[in-house]
Amino acid sequence: MRTTQYNPSPLEVDFARAFKELAPQLESKLGAGKVIDITSKHDIDNPIVIYKMEDKEGDLHEIVVQIIQRPDSLVI
Repeated sequence: MRTTQYNPSPLEVDFARAFKELAPQLESKLGAGKVIDITSKHDIDNPIVIYKMEDKEGDLHEIVVQIIQRPDSLVI
């Protein structure tokens, strides 16, 4: 599949959506806390998924996952 659009690419958008849907599985792997909220921004260059987390002490944290697809010509 040749990528014709990168800002964002369809693969980046699909990957970001899938990553958001994996939240329950990710949370079960984290011993440090739980997911409170998830925000996704799929329509920007390099889509992001932001996880708001609460640790065992009740402190709030944010984890930001940014999806970046390299141009096809750079893939080794």
